[in-house]
Amino acid sequence: MPTRRLISLLGAVFFLSGLASLVYQVSWQRLLTIQHGVGAVSIALIVSVYMLGLGLGSLLGAWLADRTSRPYGLYSLVQLTLGAAGFASFAVIAALGRVTADLTPVLAFACTFVVLSAPTLLMGMTLPLLTTMVTRLTGDFLCSVSRLYFLNTLGAAAGAVLTSYLLVPLLGLNGCISFAASVDVALACAICLAGPVARRAAPPPLAPAEPRNGPSGLGHLAYLLVFATGFMAIGYEIIWYRVIGVLVKDSPYAFSSVLAVYLLGIAVGSLAIPGYLARRPHISRRDLFFTLQFAIGLTVLVTCAAFYHLAQSGPLRRLVDLSFSTDLHPSSALFTSPLGPPSLADAFLLLDVFVWPLAFLFVPTVLMGASFPLIASLALARRGREGAAVGTTYCFAVLGNVGGGLVTGLVLLPAVGTEMTLLAFGSLGLLFGALPRIVKDRRAPGALRVVSVAILLLGSILVFPRPGELYLAMHVPPFAPFRAHFKEGRDAVLLTYEDGDRLRNYINGQGHGYRPGAFFLAEAVEALSHAPAAREVLVIGFGAGSIVEAALLDPGVRRVTVVELCGSVIANLRPLPALARTFADRKLRVVIDDGRRFLQRTDERFDVILMDPLRTTTAYSNNLHSRQFFALAAGHLTQDGVLMVGGLDANAVIARTLLAEFRFVRAYPNFCLASREPVRRDPLFFERLLQNFSLEMQTSIRTFTEDGMDGPALLRATSGSPVNEDWRPASEYYLGLWLRR
Repeated sequence: MPTRRLISLLGAVFFLSGLASLVYQVSWQRLLTIQHGVGAVSIALIVSVYMLGLGLGSLLGAWLADRTSRPYGLYSLVQLTLGAAGFASFAVIAALGRVTADLTPVLAFACTFVVLSAPTLLMGMTLPLLTTMVTRLTGDFLCSVSRLYFLNTLGAAAGAVLTSYLLVPLLGLNGCISFAASVDVALACAICLAGPVARRAAPPPLAPAEPRNGPSGLGHLAYLLVFATGFMAIGYEIIWYRVIGVLVKDSPYAFSSVLAVYLLGIAVGSLAIPGYLARRPHISRRDLFFTLQFAIGLTVLVTCAAFYHLAQSGPLRRLVDLSFSTDLHPSSALFTSPLGPPSLADAFLLLDVFVWPLAFLFVPTVLMGASFPLIASLALARRGREGAAVGTTYCFAVLGNVGGGLVTGLVLLPAVGTEMTLLAFGSLGLLFGALPRIVKDRRAPGALRVVSVAILLLGSILVFPRPGELYLAMHVPPFAPFRAHFKEGRDAVLLTYEDGDRLRNYINGQGHGYRPGAFFLAEAVEALSHAPAAREVLVIGFGAGSIVEAALLDPGVRRVTVVELCGSVIANLRPLPALARTFADRKLRVVIDDGRRFLQRTDERFDVILMDPLRTTTAYSNNLHSRQFFALAAGHLTQDGVLMVGGLDANAVIARTLLAEFRFVRAYPNFCLASREPVRRDPLFFERLLQNFSLEMQTSIRTFTEDGMDGPALLRATSGSPVNEDWRPASEYYLGLWLRR
């Protein structure tokens, strides 16, 4: 096998390795949230555990890469072991969830780290090992790092899209994990076969001179710099996802699309940097690195400020309104709309999950991607230590990612908000502009650099949106006049519009309740009327308080327990006059927790469980709409207790899933009732509850509670629908339902 073909094989291996790693990450994270919840702290800690394993594995790989005489055999062993761990991981994570369900968060995540440390350490080892192998063939460290980082990151971008758009709908989470493990085993075999060929390959040509620690190098300072840039890089990613999520809503497709564009930009930048340096052989790599960080900060500040000002009116305003006012992204209206021929708006709504990320983050991520090979070359102290240089650099980058993710998501965003955090990160990037001594092949005086940066900083402060203004520019007011109540917490962005008794509540751009809420009142009244007794009521998700209000009006209710995932919702709504009576009711108990985790950790039983917390198409919604969750809820109901599941976009799937756990299920348009025993509506009680509302509201409630279906008719109507399982979230991945038609 010629050297060129061998290099191509190694590149293909690393592309597929990146793809498989991303499949693992998505699948494992989904499975872990079943037990640990989907709150901001839980998600941040799960991701941090995963990233920390990668960083430590890279450090271990760096130590081994330059000491082994058989890198092909070692890499093959790493991939084979990773594949074996992958095949076992589904059962191990399921068992981990059962064992840690009752532990404190600290102990639970310590156990999670122990379980994930083995496979993530193995993943982290691959970059320094492959860099050593390719550098020995090419003799060019920078090009080797650039190409490998490009291919691995491109593979991860492909894995992000492939997992959510195809693999999860078709294979489920267990199938995704088996797919990734099979890829790892195949890669191990390919590398094992390539090893003997590589040992017979001709010695590589002399490499071009690499930078050394001296005028052009950075030495150990490179690790501090890459930690700082890694910190800001992941901080940017968290902020961009939060901002873009308001427009394209919080769906599994939105997350994977933003991540794919982020990784694609990094991949393109990594690939481009060797060619750029080849055309400018005399450029200072150190100055170029500083210039790239300056350019990242500048493009972020310019992009966000320009979006804010241009979104006030004109074409951009129309695009913002179109995205914000649509619930499903991507929308399949281009192919399924019954209202006429496809339009440009339909085409935009199919692609806006990629359009907005491209607009906000593609250019900055290209610059980030160019930075990594560059800083790795600046960290290389001497030839023969390539594996150590790239492994240690990657380790510090990942450690920066971990720190940046935790600090940005859990400290900065709730403390100062998105706008001020972006302004701070962008300003830090601008400060790098004072460091390059040579700009565009010309010497730049220090005073000129400092003054230029100071002017840019001042200009950024003057034109950048103030706290909350960026999100206000993205929302579409539901009525006028109004008062806007904005709050940004670690868990979400909240915006509530108020006009007297009228309320419209948005969480991360998605509507979560409104008042007057006839539909939500109908859900609660119908469920309470079917319960033989309703003394203890559990409400999962507060929304705008309509369901809670109806439950509190029932004279037989002794206590209403509200479990709300987002504490910022309660903080934002509690001061509003329209909800003062609800929050003042002594029967009300508010618990800030994940609904599933609450039921896993309590022994309480309820006569009625009312839940309309989020759309079935929202990311992680399957944790509250799977057969396993409904079994958990059934275990916390009294013998003839009633479960109400509302806010349904895939009503047939939810009804079919409920039928797998309950003897009695009755489906209405957009909500269902279920019980372990056959129950019937008490018409007198139903009418008494209706008397609490206006005549107009009574008419609306009656309309929403008509057309119910149960028994054999419901079985026939749902016969072709899949059942949601924890590992097969059919309704959440709604494009899969469309593909099945």
